[in-house]
Amino acid sequence: MKIPAICIAMLSLLLALPLAHAQGNQASAQAVSYTEPQLKSFAEAYRAIVILSREYAPKLKAAENIEQAEAINKEAQGKMVAAINQAGLTKEQYQQIAGSLKDNPQLVEKINGMLQQHGEGQ
Repeated sequence: MKIPAICIAMLSLLLALPLAHAQGNQASAQAVSYTEPQLKSFAEAYRAIVILSREYAPKLKAAENIEQAEAINKEAQGKMVAAINQAGLTKEQYQQIAGSLKDNPQLVEKINGMLQQHGEGQ
């Protein structure tokens, strides 16, 4: 059944949106600098989103129909946005930082360091 594969792709939409947004706004994304607390908040939110993705992927695969899968996806995305807010960022701030990662290898390195430092592989 192809529905779960489609829904899993939908689940990752929250993470993919920043890249699409960044393509249309590359100049401003490169000019923005972020504070250490903002980057720590981003790393915390990203870590939470990865955990939620891992939690919801099996639920989506087990969905019996598209309606159930969409409900699960909506719940997961709501929790992802809540995790971003709990980390101290808005969804837009999260997306802006994520979009900046595309063209900024030093920023990627810094975020990866923060993730490793806090045990991202949990």
